[in-house]
Amino acid sequence: MKHLFPPLAALTLASMSSFVFASEPAANPTHVVELFTSQGCSSCPPANRFVTKLSENPETLVLSYGVTYWDYLGWKDTFGDPEFTQRQRDYRDAFGAANIYTPQIVLGGSAHSPRYSKRDVADMKLPDNDIGLSVTRDGDQLTVKANAPKDIIVDVISYTPGEQSVKVARGENGGRTLRLTNVVTGVQSLEWDGIAASATLPKSESTQYAVLIHDAKSAKILDAAVID
Repeated sequence: MKHLFPPLAALTLASMSSFVFASEPAANPTHVVELFTSQGCSSCPPANRFVTKLSENPETLVLSYGVTYWDYLGWKDTFGDPEFTQRQRDYRDAFGAANIYTPQIVLGGSAHSPRYSKRDVADMKLPDNDIGLSVTRDGDQLTVKANAPKDIIVDVISYTPGEQSVKVARGENGGRTLRLTNVVTGVQSLEWDGIAASATLPKSESTQYAVLIHDAKSAKILDAAVID
């Protein structure tokens, strides 16, 4: 998987095939909330609960990423992936921040904090733009189109929709049952040619997919879509 915000020179032309577009349209959320969390972090459960409440709004896309750098405390995060830790580092670099931390809530790829209010989230609506994002699916083939320049990043996020419970046996949260919402299982960065991009989706009946369009320099999310 590519880094979230690779050098612009790394963006190469995609080889596009013909697709029969699915009839089911993608939904376009007005807000995107990304939570970087760890089952080994005692400060994370309140943030997990906060984004779970946010997910009750159908116009808000919540994504929970398990990071790995707290695994040494005695409990290996069962949803953790080094690629998600790298995604958090990429955000750190784009924001000019000094460190990565948990819990970290990223709003629209534009702002980050360990905690926010519902009002804060409501005020961080995705920008109104004219990129005309279109996401269609035919079987395991996903097609993304947009009126966007070449200097964007197109990410397909795979996640398990809904809430999951994890019994933590050791570490800072030992003996607790944690609940996490919309747990991310994979991130795929697509090659964008200024017109379209395509992806082959992993075969899973329990997985949902989100497409995030990032500005390559600032990391800001320009548009997003969700498709089953």
